[in-house]
Amino acid sequence: MYKPSRTFFILAFFSLLAGLGLTFFIFLIFFSRFFVWIILGYCLLFFLLLLRFQASRSVLTRLTLKKEEVFETFNIAEQEIARLGDLRVALEKKIKSYERLEKFTQSLNNEVSLDRICGIVAGELFELFEARGNVLLYLVNPATHRLGLRVLKREDESIRIREKTGDLFDAWVLRHNQPLLVESASNDFRFDPERLKAEVRRPVESLMAVPLETESQTLGILRIDARAERQYSSDDLRLLSVIGDIAKLAIENAVYFGQMQALSITDGLTGIYLRRYAADRLKEEFLRARRENSCISFLMLDIDHFKAINDTYGHMAGDAVLKKMAQWLKTSFDLPGQLVFRYGGEEFGVILPGVQKKEAVRLAESFRRSLSDKDVSLRREKIAVRVSLGVAAFPDDAAEEKELIGAADEALLEAKRSGRDRVCPS
Repeated sequence: MYKPSRTFFILAFFSLLAGLGLTFFIFLIFFSRFFVWIILGYCLLFFLLLLRFQASRSVLTRLTLKKEEVFETFNIAEQEIARLGDLRVALEKKIKSYERLEKFTQSLNNEVSLDRICGIVAGELFELFEARGNVLLYLVNPATHRLGLRVLKREDESIRIREKTGDLFDAWVLRHNQPLLVESASNDFRFDPERLKAEVRRPVESLMAVPLETESQTLGILRIDARAERQYSSDDLRLLSVIGDIAKLAIENAVYFGQMQALSITDGLTGIYLRRYAADRLKEEFLRARRENSCISFLMLDIDHFKAINDTYGHMAGDAVLKKMAQWLKTSFDLPGQLVFRYGGEEFGVILPGVQKKEAVRLAESFRRSLSDKDVSLRREKIAVRVSLGVAAFPDDAAEEKELIGAADEALLEAKRSGRDRVCPS
């Protein structure tokens, strides 16, 4: 809307005065006898024009104020629209996060393998934070009660993670048993800069970590860190805590499942596998050997004069001998794929995938000779333990699993008949 300027009003006023003066002069000449009435008329006209001018000015002022109010309301509306837009984006992001967490929970519920669960947790966290850092999942070793790096996802493959058992950040989380958010490690009063340089051998400035703790035990730590400062916020830490709460339940279930599974397939006395588990593994190895045109060797071992040990020293002493033998076997046959198990009583078995019969005989003989340097302390007396071994192989001596076991058992009987403390191939 057009708004007259102040100059316009001044010119109009003086023009009106000029007109009035000219009119007054004309009327003074020609109508002098009506002079007083004319003057009064013009004064009245001027007064009316002045009132009209004031009224117009007042209306114009109100319109100006109204316009400013409208503009202010419009600006407030624009700000509110922008705020609602940001709120909508944040809400959509949260909904997507919750939907993703739901899928994440379902995927964990469908798994019982500890390795796969840890991989899912680390992968989900890595994608959720759009690869803004390195994801580390530490689990506590029940035997040593120390952290061990289970899964690692790097933002940069060239980064080398040397803190396999954690660093001072992880120690802080375990000690305080609470989540940790570090925006600038070099300026964080909780951590000594000198210790940071000495213990953390890679650039870490931003960090979040949460403890994976249940009511009964501390399972580990879930952590994400980055080399740049202020990469994570308190909202990010809350999200990490939610993921940690979901993950710790799945990890605890997997640990319990693994323990139950281990109890079902391992011997309670010696801690090595049971015969029925070994039979399943032997079937798998036969399938693989046939598919890959490979070989399998099988050792059958019996402790010589074991009954005499039980009769002389008692059954607890016999159990001690069995435990020692299991330890010695696991130490000697510890390559990937090799399996030591308790066949029954004082008999043990060893599955050697991909090992030729000749090499298996050499390994058996090496183990038998190593026992000459070993003994078992029973009632403050050291006794020597000797064994007899039978060796058989696929496809040299058998075409099926049962045939292989039978051939090794027959070779073991031959070793015993030949005087014990020896190796007999089938």
